[in-house]
Parts: sequence; structure tokens; C-alpha cells
Amino acid sequence: MKKFASLLFLVGWFAAAKAQQVEAFSLVRENAFVLNPAMAGMNGWIHGTATFRKQFTRIDQSPYTANLAVDGEILGKNVGVGGYLLHDVTGPTGKSAISVSVAYHIPLYKKTGTRYSNKTSPHNLSIGVALTAVQYRLRGDQLNPNDLNDPELYTSRGNRIFPDASVGVYYRYKNNFYAGFSTPQILGLNINYRGDDGLAKIKRVQHINLLLGGKIEWNRGNFSIDPVGAFRWVKGAPPQGDVGLRFWMYKVFFVGANYKSTNFMVFEGGVNVFNKFSLSYGYDYNFSTYRRYMGATHEISMSFTVSKANKVFRGAGPALRY
Repeated sequence: MKKFASLLFLVGWFAAAKAQQVEAFSLVRENAFVLNPAMAGMNGWIHGTATFRKQFTRIDQSPYTANLAVDGEILGKNVGVGGYLLHDVTGPTGKSAISVSVAYHIPLYKKTGTRYSNKTSPHNLSIGVALTAVQYRLRGDQLNPNDLNDPELYTSRGNRIFPDASVGVYYRYKNNFYAGFSTPQILGLNINYRGDDGLAKIKRVQHINLLLGGKIEWNRGNFSIDPVGAFRWVKGAPPQGDVGLRFWMYKVFFVGANYKSTNFMVFEGGVNVFNKFSLSYGYDYNFSTYRRYMGATHEISMSFTVSKANKVFRGAGPALRY
């Protein structure tokens, strides 16, 4: 069964190389900015998030992802800026990325024509773009094939650096509703590793990401339910979606659960301290019969507020804290 689980893992990786190529997180709210540059500065203060995700802990060289993201607003300019560093490893393959984002915030007006700033408008729209440099790595010497003399086998070490870009749109209505749409990896440049004894090719394709959510409060805001829905699509792979709820208590603690269409359930919890620091944890439960051979998936995310420049609507966006 362990060999069977390892085979499934490798099959999944090769399928991902052709299809889903952009990181998927269990804590979709905390990591939304990595996938949508339009969210840069929408929280109205400098905000940072660090996330570490480890998958399939019982399998050697199982995937892990680490990222550090920071974004904020240029005061008085309705402009947000940000960036992130990302490191992702799956067995003999991996990638590292550095990205910078800029977003323009558009406060929407009342029908009477009254003008708002993006601090006071109940409706806000943001359009963003990100430029990214990505290094892809392939360690062919770490593969263990049955036929070492295969002339088509790539057994060298390869490193390739590619530019890429992403675009996104993000809309927020007070603290009640938000919606984001983004397309990462829009350039889609293919990766070719050519060694002394073979050639490896990975075809990169564009992705579509959609994120919806909001907040329903009662008891003067001491309790709330935060629904969320996420959808991912890429040509050549089945669509993937998440749907879930997060329950906040006294604006300090939360527990929640998300169902993933990939046959996973994510259980999550977290704490918020003085509106300055938050810690979130997600545990993926696999419903498949071979889950005990694959191991669990864990994700932890730490968010911090460097400075709070303006009072904005709280709780509306995925990264917003009370």
C-alpha cells in the first residue's frame, strides 16, 4: 500500500505539471493576496502574512510551500502596492518566485453623485496587476527509474528563470460582501529542461481564480459567521472549488470548516490579538481510503499589522482583521 500511495502521489504530480500549476491554500482568506494583485492596499494599512503548508506528511519528499506577503496603501493616492516571496518544493522539482503588485482603488459613488474616498465609500472596486520572476528547478539525478539506460530520460539538474504576470479585480461592499477575480500565470511560457542525456518539458497554462465571501454579524458584532467560496479553473484539469463557514467569537477566536471538491475537508481555527497579530491553522482531512498511507496536510499562517493608517470597514476582505 505504501508503494501504491507513492504511485498515486507521483501520478498526481505529473497531472499537476500539465494542469493545476498555481499554489492552492487551505486558508484561502489569509492567502488571497498571493493569487489576486487587486487586493494590494485594500485593507488601508500595511499588512503582512507568512504561511507554511506541508502536504502528505507520511510520504518522502512530499510537497511543501512557504510564502511571505506584504501589502499596503499609498496614502491619499488610492493606490496599493505589495509583493510576496514564495518557495515551493515537490520531491525533485521546485520553484521560487518574487512578485511585485500595484492596484488602483476606485471608490464608487452614490446615485446622488456624492463622492467618497476609498476610506468611507460603502462600495470599492480595485484593479491590480503583478509582475513575477520565477525560478523553476528539476533534479533529474534524484529520480529512481527502473531503466537507467532510457535515452529519453532526463537525469541532469535544471534551473530556468521565467517572467510572468497576473491580473485581478476585487470588489468590496462595506463589511458584508467581497468578490475577487484573477488570472495568474497569464504569459504561460513553457519550461524546457535540456540535459546531456534527455529533455524534460512542462507546458504552463493560464488559470482562473474566483473568491467570494462576506460577514453576517449579530449581538453588536460580538459574533459573526463568515461564508466563503473559491473556484479554480484551468484548461486540461477538472474545476476545483471550496465552500465553507468561519464562526467568530468576540472578535478574538474563530473556528471553521471548508469542503474542497477534491474530496478534502479543511478544519481551521485561529486567534486575533489586539488587532495587531493573528494566528491561523488549517488541517486537511482526506476522505479517500488510502489517507492513512498519505498522511495529513497542515497549514499555518501568521498575519501582523505593521501600522494602521486609516479607519476602514473591518472584516470585509479575506485578509482583514478585527
